[in-house]
Amino acid sequence: MKDDVTPQGRPSIPSLTKLAELTPRTLVLDMLAVAADTALTSVALAQGGDIMGFKAGAIRVAVSRLSTQGAIISPQRGSWQLAENAPWAREQGRWRGLSELLCPWRENWWVAVTHQVSRSNRSGWREHERALRQRGFAEVQRDLFVRPANLSLAFSALRQELRALGMAPQTVLLRADQLSVTPRPGLWDFRRRHTLLEKVRDEMCRLLDQAPAGTAPDKVLCARFLRVGRAATKILNTDPLLPEEWTGPSPRGEVIRLLPHFISTGRTLWFRYMGIE
Repeated sequence: MKDDVTPQGRPSIPSLTKLAELTPRTLVLDMLAVAADTALTSVALAQGGDIMGFKAGAIRVAVSRLSTQGAIISPQRGSWQLAENAPWAREQGRWRGLSELLCPWRENWWVAVTHQVSRSNRSGWREHERALRQRGFAEVQRDLFVRPANLSLAFSALRQELRALGMAPQTVLLRADQLSVTPRPGLWDFRRRHTLLEKVRDEMCRLLDQAPAGTAPDKVLCARFLRVGRAATKILNTDPLLPEEWTGPSPRGEVIRLLPHFISTGRTLWFRYMGIE
């Protein structure tokens, strides 16, 4: 199939290395996400920072800011957990229910018309565009974003999700069964996304082979598990969920099936390395 791709419409898919990048903020969030119901102490978070190459001071600043923003809570003095209802936490765990979001595609479309949204406010436009990309919309023409309507969401639910993610309120959201333009799957750069999913799947398998039960964890292995796990969840959570009859089979399902065991193994290694029971 020949894919027509317009430069302004092609979503930017980061490399595997870029997907795995961390900041002190994302490290704290990732550690607490993996820890789940186990609260981590400030000392443990600082130790995690050392594993990933961040200074303790940078971790303390990240923790303070995340607490002020309501993204994390302190169930007891000096310990931290993710705030259950924080938007980041909901998006971070979205990959667990991706298969339930899909429904048969009847060749109709969700359409977002954004001509009333100002592009002069660059930060506002970036947030707006990122929200649309996050739910699989691509810009087929200027100010015309579309995606296949193969998500099992009511119109109101999709609109609510997009608004919560940052879609500008001036956006006109539509459902259409015919378009005068012909979106091609290449607009979503799906082949590169499939390749990245295959790479992250293969790297997860390699790491799992290196960490059999009883393996004494080391700093390098812990760091690799965290980075690959971050890349896997990020690429899944930003997957446009295109119809497979349109793009061909996606390795997405293989990564989803592998990820719970991968996270559990990485969590065990990290906890053992940090001396947490």
